[in-house]
Amino acid sequence: MLLRRGILWLTLCLPLYGETVAGRWHAAVKTPSGEEAYFDLEVNHSGGEWQGMLINGRDRNVSSAGSFDGRKLRLEFNYWDGRLEADFENGELRGAFTRQSRKQVLARPFRARRTPLVSPASAPSVDAGGEWILDVGEGGGKEMWLASFEQDGARLQGVLIPVSGDYGMHTGFVDGNRILLTHFDGIRATILDARISDGRLVGTLKGSVSAMVTGRRPDKAGRQELNSSSLTTMKNPREAFRFSYPDLEGRVVSSTDARFRGKAVVVSISGSWCPNCHDEAVVLRMLYDRYHAKGLEIVALGFEYTGEKERDLRQLRLFAEKYKLPYPVLLAGTTENAQQTLGQLRNFRVYPTTLFIGKDGLVRRIHAGFEGPSTGARYAALQQEMTQWVESLLAE
Repeated sequence: MLLRRGILWLTLCLPLYGETVAGRWHAAVKTPSGEEAYFDLEVNHSGGEWQGMLINGRDRNVSSAGSFDGRKLRLEFNYWDGRLEADFENGELRGAFTRQSRKQVLARPFRARRTPLVSPASAPSVDAGGEWILDVGEGGGKEMWLASFEQDGARLQGVLIPVSGDYGMHTGFVDGNRILLTHFDGIRATILDARISDGRLVGTLKGSVSAMVTGRRPDKAGRQELNSSSLTTMKNPREAFRFSYPDLEGRVVSSTDARFRGKAVVVSISGSWCPNCHDEAVVLRMLYDRYHAKGLEIVALGFEYTGEKERDLRQLRLFAEKYKLPYPVLLAGTTENAQQTLGQLRNFRVYPTTLFIGKDGLVRRIHAGFEGPSTGARYAALQQEMTQWVESLLAE
């Protein structure tokens, strides 16, 4: 009898010891439109530490800290200035993912359970896999994006690629002639809901960007090009690009400093809140490690959300520490004043925007956006191009 009571007590108290919160969850956050962006959440408990991962296909965003008290799961994503808090009850998680967004805190309702939250109602009747050219928006605001999808039966995954760089790996399914792809990485919550008929894609993009979408297959095979290297230009190409901002220790670093004189310089206009900037930082560090001894200098100009100096510096420090960046990271301002601060640039629109500067201080190339690991071959090709651009600067 005592043994039975002990087993019953242990069963009732399992949630208090966190036994059932660990493992894989099917999760969703609500977008401003009220629709849900689906992803997976992996919760791990090892060595007394709790950790969570936001999973979108091959993409992983790992928490910086976590806790579970038997009722509430807390996961910190300090590099996004965000956190997930959810109550564990009746085998489900419900709460919110909150993060700092410019001057306000953005809260996205969150839920998760062990079984899928959404699934196709019918077998696929179209082949969505392969390359697409998307027209996003209408009228004068229309932009050309690229997309690349992989289909395996009803399962579908792929990337959306505007000029700013990719939106990360999206996952979903094909339901008849409908495709549903969603993504949430702690920053971007995106939903592509469309139908394919006669080789044309028509639907909506909702979430971080909301717009009508039409799509077509490329006219030619091979890598499709965006206007990444022509979007942003110097207003006066004969004028040296100038900067002078404090680093993370408060020391002012200027383009006229001796360390930059007569050197090839790469300037990344960046932000700790920008997923594509995180992807680029990995490549910039590789370039610095390989070419610094040969005369390459790199500097990141960080434009942050809040305008609260200590908070913005904290986020840039976390960014620099996460990738062990050996080059200066400067607090250049906020996203609100970036256009004014970067008055030498024409049509500055996306993060990151990267300047490749010759030994004479003049800008040789400006590349807008960054296509990260989710884009596969495009990521590899961009790394190769950036390497070539640096080598050409050093050869001057």
